[in-house]
Amino acid sequence: MSKTPVADASVESRGPVKVSRRVVLVADLARGWTDIVKALQSDGIEFDLLPLRAAPADVVACAKRDDVVVVVDLSTRPADGMTTVSACRRQARSTPVVVVAANPSMDLVRNIRLSGAFYLALDPVSVEEMRSALQSAFGCLERRRASASTVRARRRILIVDDDADFVASTSALLTAQGYEVSTAASGKEGLDKLLADHPDLVLLDIMMEDDWAGYAVNEAVKFGERYACVRHVPIMMVSSIPVDPATRFKMAGEVDMITPNAYLTKPLDIKRFLSEIDVLLGEPGDEDTGGGV
Repeated sequence: MSKTPVADASVESRGPVKVSRRVVLVADLARGWTDIVKALQSDGIEFDLLPLRAAPADVVACAKRDDVVVVVDLSTRPADGMTTVSACRRQARSTPVVVVAANPSMDLVRNIRLSGAFYLALDPVSVEEMRSALQSAFGCLERRRASASTVRARRRILIVDDDADFVASTSALLTAQGYEVSTAASGKEGLDKLLADHPDLVLLDIMMEDDWAGYAVNEAVKFGERYACVRHVPIMMVSSIPVDPATRFKMAGEVDMITPNAYLTKPLDIKRFLSEIDVLLGEPGDEDTGGGV
């Protein structure tokens, strides 16, 4: 495969640096992937090829590199493939994961969506569909990198809540902890800011413009096609309702669609609150600060 020449370092840059586009493909190449890979390589996309039996840790190691998209083919080994998908979503949250599945059951589709996968393609997937999915994923990485360039050292949290006192006190707490904080007073405004700002975490109330606003936001992010680019963003739901959604609506058939990554009740226990944020962001825990919000 031809490589783009590297410019002489002595020559002044005349524009943005072209970033390489790389795909980590976890698949059985004998299943028709060879032609797809060749076609996409002609578009300038580079590939790392890993077998279906590759250890999830090896896939994660590749996924943690900058500007990488992971593609996992579940068609012949769905259980092993989902283990790999889950490992990537836990340990390389910012990496888009494209999943290919053959005749998936409703349960498998739900699990793929809940995992935060960027795109689900049904086998057999065409070159055109894979090209389109990868272009969207690389575009998402470009926008995320541009959005983060001015606040690279600070993690960003979006608070979506119509309680002004709670927003003010929680914003002050998080800012003091070194986070960049933005706010929205409704579910609709929260979704708009999520797309515009690409935060690292969403802190989400339930009852805002209506009693189900928070659930609707969670469902949109995890399942809506418009929000595929931010599906990796974890959601911590906070509410005065003492029972978490999974327990409260356990008899509902689609309870997974409204269940966030974490659920805490108000008033917040600050120690637990900050600890849960560390877990969702994959960061080490902070010291005990005590108190409540």
